[in-house]
Amino acid sequence: MDHLDDREAERTELYRLFASLFMQEPAMETILTMKEMFRMECDDTPDEVAEDFRHLFLAPQGELPSYESLYNYPLKERPGLWGRVTEEVQNSYRAAGLVIDAEIGLAPDHLSAELLFMSYLIEHGLSGHQKDFLETHILTWVPEYCDEIRKRAHTTFYREVADLLKEFVTSDYEEFGHE
Repeated sequence: MDHLDDREAERTELYRLFASLFMQEPAMETILTMKEMFRMECDDTPDEVAEDFRHLFLAPQGELPSYESLYNYPLKERPGLWGRVTEEVQNSYRAAGLVIDAEIGLAPDHLSAELLFMSYLIEHGLSGHQKDFLETHILTWVPEYCDEIRKRAHTTFYREVADLLKEFVTSDYEEFGHE
């Protein structure tokens, strides 16, 4: 792995930070990091943020499961995990030399896994894979998914996270996806 310049290191850390917000209820430290880093104007308590996480993302009852393969389907028509989209994402990981350990507890097309994959691609200087993955996966669902989070979130924290993530992936593609 080559040494990352400051911008690449920042991109890597931002992808990891956003991934953490959809993987599990955010710890107080993560909430404070987000508030400070992005000057968030929210006064939600950690308990309110945790409850909103469960309300939005926690399977199976969460309103917005964080899986690419499930996002674009109405609840009654969801094909389930490990369908075509999940396999395509898994193939992207393999093509970049990454094998996801089953113990991670996330399907390959979970938002957190996809964001962590982007950090992996940046760290390993795989710019062609970054552009392809942004175009064929992240940008096909994450911006609209963030709009839905914004509509359904009960906390200012997750409404702001949705705006920040949407802006980040969109601007990341505009800045680095066209190289």
